[in-house]
Amino acid sequence: MIDFHTHPVMIKELVHDDPALQCAVREVFQLYFPAQPLEVFLAEMDEAGVERAVLLPLDCSTAHGCCIVSNEQVAELAGKNGRFVGFASVDPAARDAPRQLEKAIRGLGLKGLKLDPALQRFHLDDRKLAWPLYQVCAELGVPVLVHCGMSWSLAGQAKYARPLALEEVAQEFPRLRIVIAHFGWPWVEEALLVALKYRNVYLDTSIVYSGTPADALRHVLAERIGLDVLERSLQRQVLFGSNYPRADIRRTARGIAALPLSPTLRERLTRTNAEELL
Repeated sequence: MIDFHTHPVMIKELVHDDPALQCAVREVFQLYFPAQPLEVFLAEMDEAGVERAVLLPLDCSTAHGCCIVSNEQVAELAGKNGRFVGFASVDPAARDAPRQLEKAIRGLGLKGLKLDPALQRFHLDDRKLAWPLYQVCAELGVPVLVHCGMSWSLAGQAKYARPLALEEVAQEFPRLRIVIAHFGWPWVEEALLVALKYRNVYLDTSIVYSGTPADALRHVLAERIGLDVLERSLQRQVLFGSNYPRADIRRTARGIAALPLSPTLRERLTRTNAEELL
C-alpha cells in the first residue's frame, strides 16, 4: 500500500533539531500530543501494511509566520529512507513562490506540491497567487495535493477550501494532476462532481470528521457516494490516504479493508493509482 497523505509533524528527531516546529504544530496545526521517534511512524506503517508514505509539509509564512515542516526537512527524510516520498509546500503569497517551487522539485527532488488554502488563506481559483504554482506543476509534470473541506485547526478557514473552485483549474490545466484531499468533506458532492467530469482530478480517502476512520469511510464512500460509482467511474482516480497523525494509519487501512471493494478497485486505490501519479 501507498499512503498518499501523511504529515511528518510529530517526529521527535525533527522537533529536537527545530524547536520552533513544535510551536507551529501546536499553535497553527493544533496537534498537542508528544512527538514520537521516527521509528514509531515506520512501525505504524508496517502494522498497516503501508510500504511507502507521501510526506506533506506546509508553508504558512504569510498567514501564520511559520512553516509546519520545511521542504528541506522533508527532502532529508525522503533522502534517508526510501519508504518516504516528499512533497513540497510554498506560500502562494510569496513573491518568488514559483521559483521556490521549481527549486524544491528540481533541486531537492521533491515529487509534488501540497497546498492548504484554509490555513494558507488564499482562494484556489486566484489567478494571481495560485495560477503560477499550477503552471509550474503542469510544466514539471508533478501532481498538486490540495486540502479541501473541513480544517480541524481553529486557525483554518474552510471558506477557502471548497472543491468546486478547482473546476476552473482542471479546465485551464488539463495536464495538471490534482488530488482533492479528504474527499472534500463536507462538500463531498462537489468533489465528486469535479472528479467525475475531469480525469486529471483525484480523490484521497483521508476523511476524518467523527467516529472512527471506518465509520467515516463507510458513510462517505458507501452511503453518500456509493461503491458502485467508485467501481464504474472512479477506479483510476481514488487514492489511499490516512491523514496521519490526525488519524491512525492502521485504523484507516482497516476501514478500507472492511469495504466490499472489487480486487481491481482495491489494488488501484491502495497502490496502482499512487504509483502512476508518482
